[in-house]
Order: sequence, then C-alpha cells, then structure tokens
Amino acid sequence: MATTIGAREFDRIREFLERETSISLGDDKAYLVETRLSEIMSAHGIGDYGALLMALQGDRPRGVRDLVIDAMTTNETLWFRDGAPFELFRDQFLPAWAGEIAAGKRRKIRIWSAACSTGQEPYSLSMVYNDAARRFPALRPECLEIVATDLSDTALATARAGTYGGLALQRGLPEGSLDRHFSAGADGRFEVRREVRDRVTFRKFNLKDSFITLGSFDMVLARYVLIYFQDEFKREVLRKAHGALEKGGALFLGSSESLPAGVPGYAMVRRGRVTWYQKAEAVARRPGTETGTVGTVGDPKATPASADGDLASLLKRLQDMNAQHDK
Repeated sequence: MATTIGAREFDRIREFLERETSISLGDDKAYLVETRLSEIMSAHGIGDYGALLMALQGDRPRGVRDLVIDAMTTNETLWFRDGAPFELFRDQFLPAWAGEIAAGKRRKIRIWSAACSTGQEPYSLSMVYNDAARRFPALRPECLEIVATDLSDTALATARAGTYGGLALQRGLPEGSLDRHFSAGADGRFEVRREVRDRVTFRKFNLKDSFITLGSFDMVLARYVLIYFQDEFKREVLRKAHGALEKGGALFLGSSESLPAGVPGYAMVRRGRVTWYQKAEAVARRPGTETGTVGTVGDPKATPASADGDLASLLKRLQDMNAQHDK
C-alpha cells in the first residue's frame, strides 16, 4: 500500500471533502489525510490513493465514503471548554430564562450545539442546567431541550452512549462533577446520568443542509467549527443560524473566533472574558451597522449601545422580573 499521497490525489481528496462537507484543507495537510485514512485503506484492501478515489466515487466497498468523511471530520473536544461561556450560561442566561418561565412568558429553552463531536459540550450545558435547577425551581427538567449535531457517525455513537473513561473523562471536568453527574460503570468508565442525558437529542447533520428541520433556538453554539471552512461558507452558515435564532437569541463562537464581515443581523456583546452575538434585527436594518455592543437578557452590566426603546424596555422588564423572582 502507498504510504505517501501524491499532489494530484491530495487535491482530488480535498475537492471531495469540500464538496461533501465544505471543509477546506490547507496545502500543508497532506500528512493529515495520510494519517487519518491509512487505517481505512488497510481495512478495506485499498492499495493506493488512486484506488481510494475510485472507491469514493462509487462508494465501493459500501460505506467507504462515510468512513472517509467521518475520519476527516472528527475533532478534539473537552468538558466545559473555555469555561467562561458556561459560567455566563449559569449566571446570566438561566436566571433570566427562569424568570420568564416563572412569569408564564416562556415554556421552553432550546439550545443547539453544532459540531458537538463526542458530546462533551451539550452534556456540559445539561449539567449546568441541572445545578441551576436547584436554585431556580422554575427550571424543570422538561423546560430544556438541547439538540446536538455532528457529521461524524463515530463521534455521535460515543455521544449517544454517554460513557467515558481515561483522558476523555478527565479533560476539563471540574471537581465534584463526576460525583454529581456520572454513574460508575465497568472497566473504570463512567456514564452520564440519565437526567443529564435525557435533555440532549443527538442528530447527524451537515451544515450545508437547510436549518429549517432543526427548528428555532434561544442559543446556538457553533464553537470551533467555522475555522475549517472558507469565508463564503462561514457567512452562509451564520446567515442560516440567524434565521434559526429566536428574537434576541445568542450565538456563541469559539474564544479565538469572530464574526466575519458581511454577516448582518447580529450585535456583538461582551461581558468579562466572553463575547457572543445577539440576534438584533433592528441593528441589521440600520445602513452601515453590522455589529455593536448591546445589552442581553438578564445582564444589567451590559448597556445597549443603540436607542431602540423596545430592546431597552424588554431588558428592563426582564431584570425587574428576575429581581422579583429572587425575592
């Protein structure tokens, strides 16, 4: 079997990946293709990369296309990645939403974890909700739904099983979380408790597809996924995410990512170490205005930069509700 991929074969595999997943591999990523695909080729008796390309075209052996996509889209993750967004979720978003539920102005919280990999991000969100529900009785189990999607069948299988061990269990997990949110299993592995798992629905999903089938969300987390795409596809994903967000909904990118130019309808919000993007249609309608610092639900320290009376009024009402609920 060939161990080195030629320039022509590398370009054709890059074209295949971009066509099927919109993932863009750099010129220096030939080693990544060799590392991730060599085992698949060996297991299926595919002797060189020319034969692999023929197999991808005809999907013979059956399923080899999915295996290649799976191998090239599996990304690294960890529990409570970056920390601060989960603290914000706990300290700002959930208290505000609890106030809305208690006041009869909200029935459900829907969150989308895009490119969820092996499940650590959506399960981390569910764990935070579990802990917050002890402080806010309005946060009943049925009030939260987390939709977690990925393109990798292997990653989704691990996520659905909810069983982790070794490094996958240890990375990022705060002290005390293991006892509160996991049950001991066999061979030193631990299983995410049922009350945490029941709030998360895992689905195979390609970001190239329409978002309409997913429904609408109060929060979308698309963290560390757009970095693999070309700028135009990034903008397409963000435009579709805008349509999937409820009014005032929040979009979170990775800590090293920012909204690219040419994506209207979002207002940038900063609080402490965290930056996120709020759906703000009024800001998007203003010519020449794409981003700005505005307030967000339940955050008295973030001040609206615009003079939109409806947004300021909404924020004030929610803050008053939270204060009344705390009493």
